[in-house]
Amino acid sequence: MSLAITGVSILILTFLAHFLFWYNRVPNRGLSALLLVWSLQLYWFQPAQWYMDFASAGVAFLVGLVAWKLRIISASETKLLLVAGLLLGWQGSLMALICLPFVMLVMNLAMRLDKRVKHGHHPFWRRLRILKSRHKLPHGIAIIFATMVASVAKLAL
Repeated sequence: MSLAITGVSILILTFLAHFLFWYNRVPNRGLSALLLVWSLQLYWFQPAQWYMDFASAGVAFLVGLVAWKLRIISASETKLLLVAGLLLGWQGSLMALICLPFVMLVMNLAMRLDKRVKHGHHPFWRRLRILKSRHKLPHGIAIIFATMVASVAKLAL
């Protein structure tokens, strides 16, 4: 994975995280853009085990389907797992899988420890209070952050 492709994918993932926080869904146009980035990466770099990207995406999608059936994540976050599995490949998916519980733990601890959530008047803090009161903090933000970390780690390898 090159630096340019990693940068573009991180920009798209940042857009997806922003949209997910404010509207509580992942837009299909962002997922389509990530699929385009994956196809460009596949065309230019032609990895030896490109078919393993499909296997890692399939496993991520099956895990997402089970979590969706259990009502842990939404359907748009399941699609996000599929595209993240394609984009990262099997090595990056393993890194994201290892990183994901730590990201979710830090995210939940930050929600409990931050005092500004109760008193802040900025629209960000108000939206965070609404999400916290409904117990619907999107897990997709943690998935996106773990994907970002794994793509940077994959770039370094």
